[in-house]
Amino acid sequence: MRPIAAHPLSDPHSRSAIVIDHDPDHALALVTSLRQQGFTVREASDGFTGVALTQRHKPDLVVLSLELPGIDGFETTRRVRAFSDAFVMMLSDDDSESAAVEAFRAGSDDYIVKPYGPYALRARIDAIMRRSRVLQTATPVVAESDMLTHGSVRLWPGSRRVEVAGRDVELTRSEFDLLHTFMRARDQVFSKSSLALMLRESNGLSGAHITAHDRHAVEVHIMNLRRKLADDPRAPQCVETVRGFGYRLAPIAAATRLLEAAAG
Repeated sequence: MRPIAAHPLSDPHSRSAIVIDHDPDHALALVTSLRQQGFTVREASDGFTGVALTQRHKPDLVVLSLELPGIDGFETTRRVRAFSDAFVMMLSDDDSESAAVEAFRAGSDDYIVKPYGPYALRARIDAIMRRSRVLQTATPVVAESDMLTHGSVRLWPGSRRVEVAGRDVELTRSEFDLLHTFMRARDQVFSKSSLALMLRESNGLSGAHITAHDRHAVEVHIMNLRRKLADDPRAPQCVETVRGFGYRLAPIAAATRLLEAAAG
């Protein structure tokens, strides 16, 4: 996982963003707003250029439209996620649940339906960046005693690193937070609503009303987490589904089988 750039807390202008939007007027409004929030902003009008800019400049934040020429916002996000741990916010005219789920599956951290209030968007960006700055203060090297283990999975909370059988696994922030939550409370079962609320709070967002969209987002994050951990949901060895309620860490016997399989 790429470490978050250690920007000085006293210098908000050190933050950087990429705006990827084919609508010149909408892009201008986004760029103006982000610059007022202290970001250095670069622009792209298509997904290919946006991916290249992101790879070159390593921004803290990527704000992109779903509707892009060439490759759409979903594919752009997937390509960005292949090398970047930047926060990704997707903006779209499509208010369908399937579009939102696909955005999260691609690796987006947030999905915002147009039209939106400019002040609400700024508040959500501020909340994300506040969380980013909290993570910057984490100790980069964590003591062995602070490491959490479950079978072949090892997790370091401070440096937000995860290994499976000695292999580094890159997780998004939401995927990491879910795994960390399960590993801290091994016997606890978490409902989808409680996990959705946890993810909202960890992103600095307020409000306790959980929608079906929020619960579906949790399902997508869990699916992606299982895929990255090579965890088969039909025979879970890390994240177990509790039918009719939610999820928990799989029993240790299953984790032991995972460790033995990795060793073999």
